[in-house]
Order: sequence, then C-alpha cells, then structure tokens
Amino acid sequence: MKTLFVGQNNIHLNSVASTNSYASELLRQIKPVEGTLIYTFDQQNGRGQRGSGWESEANKNIALSLILNPSFLQADNQFLITKIISLSVADLMAEWLHPHNLSSKIKIKWPNDIYVGDKKIAGILIENTLRENNIQSSIIGIGININQTEFITTKNATSLKTLTNKEVELMPAIEQICEFIEARYLQLKTNKLESINNAYLQNLYRFEEWSNYSSKYQEFVGKITGVSSSGKLQMELSSHEKKEFDLKEIIFCS
Repeated sequence: MKTLFVGQNNIHLNSVASTNSYASELLRQIKPVEGTLIYTFDQQNGRGQRGSGWESEANKNIALSLILNPSFLQADNQFLITKIISLSVADLMAEWLHPHNLSSKIKIKWPNDIYVGDKKIAGILIENTLRENNIQSSIIGIGININQTEFITTKNATSLKTLTNKEVELMPAIEQICEFIEARYLQLKTNKLESINNAYLQNLYRFEEWSNYSSKYQEFVGKITGVSSSGKLQMELSSHEKKEFDLKEIIFCS
C-alpha cells in the first residue's frame, strides 16, 4: 500500500452484510487507528443513501469502509468529507477510463454518486459521529462496480468491465482508491478549501444545465447553480425562483 496511513491497517472479510455496519461496531468496541480499512469482495446487504440497498455480485466488485478522524472539522462543515471522498472516487475513475476516452463523462451526482454519462458506477455512504461542535469520526463506505456486467435491481448501473471490456484486479483497485482518498484528505487537512469546492462543482452532474426534476409538490425545470456549505443543492428554477433542496427533497428526472 503506497500510503502514509490510509489502508495501512486493514481487515479483509470473506463475506459480510455491510462493511459500514462492521466498521460502526468496531468503533463501539475499540478505537481503531485512523485510516483503518475494512474490505470484502462479497458484501451481501450493502447500504446506500435514502435507505436503499446496493447490488453487488460476489467476487466481482469492491466494497470497503474507511475510518477517519477529522476532528479538525466543525460539524457544520461535514459536507466537505462528502466532497473529498466523491472527488477521490472520481479521480480513480478518471485514471482508469482516460485510456478509453471516457474520463470527461465521469460526474458526481449530488451528493455523492459517481456516474459515467447517465449510469451509476459507484456509490458512497458516509456516516459521521459528532462530539459537541466537531466531527469525532467518519465511516466512509464505498462500493464500486468493477467486473459485474449484469444488474438485476439497478437499471441504470454500469461497471468498468462494461465500459472497457476488460477485467480489473480487485486488490490493486482497493490500493489505488486508498491512495486517492489520502491525497484528497491531506488536501482537506491543509485547508485547500477553494480547490476542493471548485473541483466538486466542476465535476457535478448537470451543473448549470437546464434539466427536469421533481419534488414533493411539483415537477419542474431547473439548473443546478451550486451547493451550500451544509450540502444543500442550490437551484434556479425556470421561473427564476432560487431554491435549496435537501437530500430527500428532490428527484433527478431523465
């Protein structure tokens, strides 16, 4: 592992319901060193945003969780963790897909799904534990579709093998994602916030594009104009009204 601390302490599980659940239980029992990695190639009940599941065929994909201790971040800035982890996975996808002229199609679908074109290739679930006004610990859950080519429950999914027609070795891929996460995390620790914020917006799916959306009350046309410091999606509607949406308040329509 070519890292300073991310992934240096690692736990390989032959099979597990959820690496995030395992990491959460580990944190309750002991205090693992920062950068502790839990990974499996057979996650049976992975969790996604909004309580959704994560479909993953055994021995075809990556499922991992990392434990970080970003106590230098105040609670109201915790969306910065979402930004750097999303960018890390996008960075990795860009490296893999650049030889196939697909790197320009890699986007972060707010808040942290990774897309290639209009298809999802990776998902992220971040669970922060707060102490007073700061983050005590973060469990970073990442699932990446690597060699799976058939998806039963997820209609808009894709994978590296689907896109490149090549098999990818799973363990080297885990080592690479640890390297990209460490680079972005160190960027955050050294307060390179402008660079992080600009990169996130530049990679944001449908940024400044007029598209169709729906909320609890209506369907509408709008364009994404930014993301607030707390992580809310900022939009301009076709009526010129400006609104902010939280995670469960908006649906991206095709």
